Amino acid sequence: MPGEVGVLLSPQDCENILSKFDENATLAKYEINRISGKVFGFLAAHYYVTIEYTRNGQNVVYSHRFFLKTMPTANETQRAYIESMGIFKKEILNYKNFLSEFSQLTKVPFVAKYYFSKSDCLVIEDLSSLNYQVCNMEYLGHRKCVGALNALARLHASSIIFEEARSTKEQPYRLNEHFHEELTEATFSFQEGHVRNKWCKTSTRCLEQLSRYFTNNEEVARKIKQYVFSENGLKKYIRPSRTYRNTVCHDDLWCNNMMFNERDECMLLDFQLSRYTPPVFDVLLLLHLGTTASYLNKNIEYLLDLYYNFLTNELSRYDLKIEEIISKDDFSASAEEYTLPALVEAGLYGTNVYLPESVSSIVVSCPENFLEFAMKDRPSFVVKEFERNQEYRERFSTVLKPLFHIIEEIEIN
Repeated sequence: MPGEVGVLLSPQDCENILSKFDENATLAKYEINRISGKVFGFLAAHYYVTIEYTRNGQNVVYSHRFFLKTMPTANETQRAYIESMGIFKKEILNYKNFLSEFSQLTKVPFVAKYYFSKSDCLVIEDLSSLNYQVCNMEYLGHRKCVGALNALARLHASSIIFEEARSTKEQPYRLNEHFHEELTEATFSFQEGHVRNKWCKTSTRCLEQLSRYFTNNEEVARKIKQYVFSENGLKKYIRPSRTYRNTVCHDDLWCNNMMFNERDECMLLDFQLSRYTPPVFDVLLLLHLGTTASYLNKNIEYLLDLYYNFLTNELSRYDLKIEEIISKDDFSASAEEYTLPALVEAGLYGTNVYLPESVSSIVVSCPENFLEFAMKDRPSFVVKEFERNQEYRERFSTVLKPLFHIIEEIEIN
């Protein structure tokens, strides 16, 4: 298998992939191709693996395409950053240890089939072959928003179903006690010197500097920083709740991590940042990152009710009564309590996920740019783009305007 990408998978690796896809298949040949020149995110590289094979010793040659996700190879700084986060191993463990089983617990799958992994690569179902597509930075329209909420409900319901099947009255089973590495916090670190602590600081500085475009109150910049780093602020909400039922949550719900088919059914991608928190955190993050302010203002209560109904229906298939697990009152209370944490996280993510392709390409073009953006001086990219790019400014303002309004109104201890 010649070429730069040939070393990603060996013939034996491809035979292992085939054995899970079709036990009667015999490898003929395979080809690996990078998916276009687009930047789909900063935390992996993406390829197609096309495998040709025969079945049962016959001469007919079949072909099937898989999706391959690897550690980036072109930018060593980017690769070292991802290795320091530990997220590539985390996602592989998620797929191997519970996502594959989760998806079998729901009526309709919400995640691609897992086929193979090793330390630096993950092979899953190619959803584009099933006519699923990403949104390409678009806002979620109503039908896609409904489809995404349905997929989230299936993820969260499967987490509850998995736990309830293993629980007794005397001893509740909780996933975070058994899958620590899979569910450890990867988005934020408050350990001085850690790469995600540097990420958190430089992303927060973006919000501090952008606040002046929305308010003349200089206290807002101070308060947003205090909220991110205080024990009673964001730190509290990214941990498992002691008040509400927790589930496996995705925590990276921007448009490139969801794919939709022609019926607007949704599949979730990229479980590198998964955590164990109340499911409403995911729901609010999705809605604030993915929809317009006008749509959300008109429909927030309807969308929360819709999600709750989806969750109710999934649990009822296993004779689980949602009122005994997450009561409607508790769900409503959690939605109110987690609005600010979700907006803060959406704001921090918006310094990255809303950036146009032109800026993302510059970021990954060389180690120096990636280091500046990821850990040192993100505002030099973000604030400049916010000032000059109306589309970016309008998109990001959907999150920033309500965020700064709440921050301005509340007391932060």
